[in-house]
Amino acid sequence: MSTILHISLTVQYSAQIMPNTPPQVLLNVSTNLRQARQARGWSQDRLASAAAVSRRMLVNIEGGDSNVSLATLDRLAGALGLSFAELVRPPAAHPHQPVAPVTVWQGRHADSHASLLQSLSAQGQTVELWAWQLAAGERYDAEADPSGSHEMLYVIAGELELERAGTRHRLGAGDSLAFASDCAYSYLNAGSAPVRFTKNVIIAAPR
Repeated sequence: MSTILHISLTVQYSAQIMPNTPPQVLLNVSTNLRQARQARGWSQDRLASAAAVSRRMLVNIEGGDSNVSLATLDRLAGALGLSFAELVRPPAAHPHQPVAPVTVWQGRHADSHASLLQSLSAQGQTVELWAWQLAAGERYDAEADPSGSHEMLYVIAGELELERAGTRHRLGAGDSLAFASDCAYSYLNAGSAPVRFTKNVIIAAPR
């Protein structure tokens, strides 16, 4: 995540699976993934191999009936030379026009959700802006980002706990934190009210 900021909201449970991916997002991913793969003349086997996913999973994703981790979508997008935003937004969306937020993840509770607000790709890197909310008792376990990646958090309301590398940080409203995201980490709302925060992730360019 060098000079350009990229927010990558990877909201999953411990199994790294999104339990309630909004149906429209699944349809967007299905269409965008299939069109990008076919435009490159790639078979499903070739894309599955390049993204390190099983062909069966890829078939299900292109069929619009598979909940997958955002980390898996990141790998698929990267293999095709797409940004995460290009994969989850409506196929007709233009990257340089005003866009509506895209709710990419819905947690177990109605008060838990994550939305992609905006993104920009340049020189092999992507800048994305996301808004998060976790209900009381909700937890999110994230996979490691590529080596050299970082995240920046800003808590708007409530209290957020970040677990990373055996340490725990508590952030209240108005607090911000930057950290390396190249190892697994978790977010937890141990309070009694929802926590709202924004998240910027600077994803390092592939080496």
